[in-house]
This record gives sequence, structure tokens and C-alpha cells, in this order.
Amino acid sequence: MTNLDVTVLPNAEAVASTVVTELIDLISARSATGADVHISLTGGTVGNHIARALLSDEAARNCRSLHLWWSDERYVPVGHEDRNDLVLEDLLEGCLAKVHAVAGPDSADSVEASAQAYAHDLHLATTTRFCATNTLMDVCVLGMGPDGHVASLFPGTATLSATDGVVAVTNSPKPPPVRVTWTYPTINASEQIWLVVTGASKAHAAAELLAGAPIDEIPAAGVRGKQKTRLILDAEAYNAPI
Repeated sequence: MTNLDVTVLPNAEAVASTVVTELIDLISARSATGADVHISLTGGTVGNHIARALLSDEAARNCRSLHLWWSDERYVPVGHEDRNDLVLEDLLEGCLAKVHAVAGPDSADSVEASAQAYAHDLHLATTTRFCATNTLMDVCVLGMGPDGHVASLFPGTATLSATDGVVAVTNSPKPPPVRVTWTYPTINASEQIWLVVTGASKAHAAAELLAGAPIDEIPAAGVRGKQKTRLILDAEAYNAPI
């Protein structure tokens, strides 16, 4: 992967803290100009930590121009333990920021209908911005699995070549198998993409990513921010002393 801005920090806590601090600074700066701010979140241990810390911050909670999205979601009912957005459920009361949820089977007839509805929501919220800047997100925060997957884009799957911006996944190799995910056209319409990677289990995939592995093997290699693509990882994932 070329033009990758790499930051190595001592541990997962430092990674999460740095990401949250930088997101809050960006939100404050952008919202001060009157512009909407669009951030996409991710699941996983560190992703959950980032999401909770971000929405617990008063500057983010009270920002009416802040839109929070999920680059993928499990197609299960709202409140289900497998949902990525469950981590924010108890923080939504009194929150002025807009959190855009993916419909589950309790409110969508099918996973395909859920993907279409999320795509429509994204279109309505970002059309003016996209026409002006050719971007959808200010920052797309992504985790990376030990297999190199991002969002629900897994190695060797047809979803890697999807051209629709939001699609249904019915055979995810990681449970649960039915999901809604953004594809590269949507992810890569972000001004910045921050790949957040922690833990020794991710070290091999991180090394492959840095060595220029093909997308089919390491899907994280396919992400490209319009202005910047960052890899923010801890020492264990980097597998080298800092």
C-alpha cells in the first residue's frame, strides 16, 4: 500500500486515546465553521472503546452537526448482543449528534432492503457535501481483522468487487453470516481513512499490508482516503519495538 501514514503507539489504550482525541479536535474545528461532520465508526474491542469514548465526550454529544455512521453492521435486531451499535445504546439519551443505525430484521423485510435503506440514508445526508467535495466522510475509522478484512469485506469474496456503495452480505466467514456493509466505493469516498490495528493477532496482516499484499488477500489494502490514509497501530500489531 502506497502513501500510508503510519503511527505506532505503545499499546491499545494509547491507540484508542489518540484516535478519540484527534476525532474530537477535528469535530470541534469542522463544526465551528458551520459544516456537518461525518465520522464512520467500527466494531471490535478497540473500535467499541473509541465509539463509547467519543460519544461520552460533551463536545461530540452536543454537536448537532455531527453524524456518526457504521461502515458495517450485523443484520440482527436492535439491542442484539451482536450489533456494533449496541455499545452506544445507553449513551443516546440526550445526545444531539445524529447516530445513523442500520435496520435489522425487526424493521426491514430483508438484509437487501436494509442495505438499500442505509444507502438511501447516506445519500440524503451527504449529497450536498459530496457534490461540493466528492467526499462522504470526514474520517472513516476502520478496524482490521487477523485475516486483513475491513468492515465486512473479507478475503477472496465477491463483495470486494461490488460497485454498489452499500450491500448485503449473506455468507460472511465470520459469524453472524448476514450483514450490511459499505464497499470500497463508499469507504474510499472518505476524506481520511484511519485503520486502527492492535494486538499480536493482527501483526501478520499488518506486515502483509505494509509489504503491499493484494486486495484479494488483505482487503485492508484496498482502502484509500481522498486526502490521507493512516495506519494507527500498537507495538504488538507492528511487531517491532518503538
